[in-house]
Amino acid sequence: MQRMTLGLLACVIGSLAQAGDLIRVKSGETLTLDATRSEWVLDELVLEDDATLAIPASLGEVQIDAQRALFGKNSRILAPGAAGAAGQDGSAVTAAAEQCKEGADGGAGTHGNAGKDGVALSLTLRIAKLDSLQIDTRGGDGGKGGSGGAGGPGGDYDSCNAPKGGNGGQGGDGGDGGSGGHVRVLYTLLPESGISGTLGSRISVNAPGGKGGAEGAGGQGGKGADGRFVNMKTLTGNKKWMAGGKEGALGQAGKPGRDGAKGQIVVQQDLRGRMEELVQEKAQSQAVTEQGINAVNQDVAALKVAVAGLASKELVQQQGDRLEASMAKINQALDALQKRITQMEQQLKKQPTQPAPAQKNPAAATP
Repeated sequence: MQRMTLGLLACVIGSLAQAGDLIRVKSGETLTLDATRSEWVLDELVLEDDATLAIPASLGEVQIDAQRALFGKNSRILAPGAAGAAGQDGSAVTAAAEQCKEGADGGAGTHGNAGKDGVALSLTLRIAKLDSLQIDTRGGDGGKGGSGGAGGPGGDYDSCNAPKGGNGGQGGDGGDGGSGGHVRVLYTLLPESGISGTLGSRISVNAPGGKGGAEGAGGQGGKGADGRFVNMKTLTGNKKWMAGGKEGALGQAGKPGRDGAKGQIVVQQDLRGRMEELVQEKAQSQAVTEQGINAVNQDVAALKVAVAGLASKELVQQQGDRLEASMAKINQALDALQKRITQMEQQLKKQPTQPAPAQKNPAAATP
């Protein structure tokens, strides 16, 4: 899996056009949010084609509310966790031990650091335009464990047995991968978006856990003292062969880190906002009906006056035509409103209800 790091995000810093509560990232550029601010309430959020909004991993969690949001083609919000640093290698022993002494053991490698969790994102968006938006909150990879250092060679000998080499140092454990950041996108589609129904693949969210770091290798064992002839009277002469010392043991490898957990993902329409719109539509329907009834009553009253006063045939016909036109307008307005209300009720019935995930990610366990 491709590793995401903040270094990749910082390769290009886009220009920021921010006036009041507006954030705009121009096409092909990258903007990194302020690392000291975790809550953003915006009048407008604009990511043009191939624009990237980068969120520092140090924030942990970020909330963005936009009254109007516009997303171009291949727009991105990147909020991955930082990768853990690799462990340090253990020190190797190069100097031979003192005479008749075994070689010194190599130093142990240190453990790799755990990757950081992806940033938890809570986005509340009133979408005016949406071509495609990619959200990435993957956890950072764990750091590799440091390798153990090599053991030192055994010391010289004469009247003692040949010393063995030092043991290799133990390898460090790999760091655990960070968990993917939880993502909650609550959206409302504005009429100007031209989108109806579900978003389909317009918004894609990637929140895998980071890979656990590789274990550190054990250090090589040190070389034992070489075998050789020593001066010593034997039945066959004045020389005796002394076997060399054994090589030190290979150091034990560390343990690999564990992969991080996948983040929770919720992308759903704002049912509360839709309910408010439905209430407003019904209130408007009621108001139109009341206005229409009042207008009809006025026309009927005028017609009665005309008839009672033996008005001319032309005046009676004129009042009748006005009454018929008023009724037609009322029926047309009521039909349009009823269709809108029925459509909204059907959409609300299709919406799944999902609990919002917790905003904080559990810390990755260490071995």
